[in-house]
Amino acid sequence: MRLLVSAIVLLLCSTLAFAQNSPSPEQKLYAVIFDVTVDASGKVEDLAVAKVIDPASGTTDPVEVEVPESFVRAARSSLLQRSYSASRKQFYTYIYYDPLQPDRADIDPKAGRL
Repeated sequence: MRLLVSAIVLLLCSTLAFAQNSPSPEQKLYAVIFDVTVDASGKVEDLAVAKVIDPASGTTDPVEVEVPESFVRAARSSLLQRSYSASRKQFYTYIYYDPLQPDRADIDPKAGRL
């Protein structure tokens, strides 16, 4: 009997852990492409939204998704934590954007951060 109860508890815990790391059905992730300019020390100097794409579409065609200023601020904060090569004054990078979490710029579905 203890074995059965232990198995049920283990199954329940596994299901809950999986559910927490899985995107909800209404969650839609976009990739915001940023045009980044760095200064002579390799720190982010300027950041602008170049376009937004839907990674699930399999194309790099832009989609009409409004990116709130709160997300741009979060992205800037995230990018300021890194140093970049000053030899590349301008480059492009992307950050995943979830409209249900507009203040988060640390979403990475491959790493399980949703």
